[in-house]
Amino acid sequence: MSQNADEYEALTATLLSFYNFFRHQFEHIIKPRLIKFRAMTEKERALLPWYEAHTGELKQCIEVNRGFTELLSTSIANDWGVAGTSLDWHPAGPREFEITSTTLLQLMREWSDEGQAEREVAFTRIISELEELYPDEPSRQSIRILNPSCGLGRLVMELVIRGFWTQGNEISYHMLLASNFILNHSQFPHSHSIFPFLSRSSHLVKRKYQTRGITIPDVAPFAVLSELKEKTPSIAYEELMSITAGSFLELYGPNKPSDTLNDPAAIELKNSSKDSFDVVVTNFFLDTASNIIEYVRAINHVLKNGGRWINFGPLLWHFEGDYNVSYINREDNVSIPDIKKGLELSREDLLELIKNMGFDFVKHESDIESTYCKDIKLLGSFVFKCEYWVCIKVR
Repeated sequence: MSQNADEYEALTATLLSFYNFFRHQFEHIIKPRLIKFRAMTEKERALLPWYEAHTGELKQCIEVNRGFTELLSTSIANDWGVAGTSLDWHPAGPREFEITSTTLLQLMREWSDEGQAEREVAFTRIISELEELYPDEPSRQSIRILNPSCGLGRLVMELVIRGFWTQGNEISYHMLLASNFILNHSQFPHSHSIFPFLSRSSHLVKRKYQTRGITIPDVAPFAVLSELKEKTPSIAYEELMSITAGSFLELYGPNKPSDTLNDPAAIELKNSSKDSFDVVVTNFFLDTASNIIEYVRAINHVLKNGGRWINFGPLLWHFEGDYNVSYINREDNVSIPDIKKGLELSREDLLELIKNMGFDFVKHESDIESTYCKDIKLLGSFVFKCEYWVCIKVR
């Protein structure tokens, strides 16, 4: 896999954030506890006789995480042809380490038994709709599905298992590395143990819940697809799955003056994507837009006439508080300032926009409650009220 200098820095910083994640966890979990313990009086320590032992348990859990994240980083570095060792990689900053922490929670959501209930809220609706639309399993391999922001690839795999040709797209290196590891380096179910809840100290019923481990993956993709291939040799399951790396808008949206693609494969993908998909599936994705018009336009751009757009997710606009200024080129090549914030539409306005941009709604449910990366042992968690719809591209 070839990268330019910026891509190489981003990739290796991500690799290093996995490789050195144990240092970040020690600094932010163990060190504060050690400082606090030393600051307590002997009488205070006596009131918490379990404190030191629990700190020791946290250390042991961090070491287990270390084994997993180091293996992930070295395995993927080898797969992707990254030269040198971790000493040669670009330094990882606080943001990279924080995303590594959330990636462990994402692994829980997508690839553990504990995440099953959360997955079912969205996945069941999406999969059932597709199975109803395309009941003939042998012909599903000709149905092209695009899943932008596919995360760790679980939904992509679930659709492939059901015989659909499915392409995921993901911009985050953390997601791409972790999904690559699960999809290609996990031959057996429950082959890896991780402790994703170590950084959460609030809303606990019992301290042992903080050191609760999970095993991943709950199913081994390679084994599942191999078994399916034996049962149905006429379907080339191994050819139905792909995941592209990069911005959804850059890879799949209409051409713009500001386009910066220079990789021949990416340019070919962009040129061939227009009117080429039967279905676009968006799951917890729309509210990541800073300009929702561009997202809807890109979805319309890649769908065939009569194609379906299936969406599930909330409207918690990610860039609502982002006032950072950047510069964009208009169609007349004039450079003007822009900010991420500013197009946070209400549900009513969003639905109107979608209709005005060439879609008809055939199904729509609102206020479907769902959590995201929830720790089921916590005393409380944020609950989203999500939208589910099926649209048809009519123009």
